[in-house]
Amino acid sequence: MGLFDKLLGGKRPRASAAERLAEAIGARSAAPFAEARLTPAATGPAESKVGGAPYAPAGFEWPTDLTEGFEARPLAFLAQLNFEEMPPLEGFPRRGILQFYISDGEHYGMDFEQPARQRGFRVVFHENADAPSAGPSAEPGALLPVRGEFRMTFEAGRMPVTASDYRFDKYLLEAYNETFPGSRAESVERIPDERLEGLYERLECPGHRSGGYPSFTQLDPREYHAELKGHTTLLLQLASAEDGECSVRWGEGGTCVFLARPEDVAKGDFSNVLYHWDGN
Repeated sequence: MGLFDKLLGGKRPRASAAERLAEAIGARSAAPFAEARLTPAATGPAESKVGGAPYAPAGFEWPTDLTEGFEARPLAFLAQLNFEEMPPLEGFPRRGILQFYISDGEHYGMDFEQPARQRGFRVVFHENADAPSAGPSAEPGALLPVRGEFRMTFEAGRMPVTASDYRFDKYLLEAYNETFPGSRAESVERIPDERLEGLYERLECPGHRSGGYPSFTQLDPREYHAELKGHTTLLLQLASAEDGECSVRWGEGGTCVFLARPEDVAKGDFSNVLYHWDGN
């Protein structure tokens, strides 16, 4: 028995309300994800990466945007996932390469009104990536959130819903009424503030990942785009990061996410993807 246990008569202190709520929320919402780690390095064409040169087989049509003069302008390569390098995630492909392209113009191609309209960004899936890469057919954009090149490696894990996800309030209310049945609340607003102290910080999960739940610096865009609430599969979250001369910067410490509908991902259809980034 340790000194701390002896001082308390062999008993550990009772968990705080926030600790108990976090545990209950985790039990209800825990989901598998692949944590991505970024390492500055030169990469091969088929490797999972951020920045650098994408996998581009012969005949690949480079994604483009339209300028104000309606001229085709190449989008910039952001990142790619090689599913064979990742821990298997339920509903995700087990092989193939998923790529993300964005505009190097204002807001990096994000559309505030129609976040799933693939005009200023594009998500491309190479289901069969056995063919050799012919190399990129477009130059990197001049104004991009990524400087340098990162190799992505992955580790499997499980995580609870984040406090910035639009579904959080539902999980919180259920967890609160289960944990404190003697003082049930009809809504999240009715939960005493003292029982929420420290809870939100415990459930935030910044960083880079596929699967699990997204984190938002500001507001979850699905809150005000009801038609996109079915986009619950996190294809990629890419957070701001600094490592030597390589960096990822979404505003001031922001995060970028790509979200899709589970039924579309299961079919290998990435034509309906929500793209959003925000910063402080």
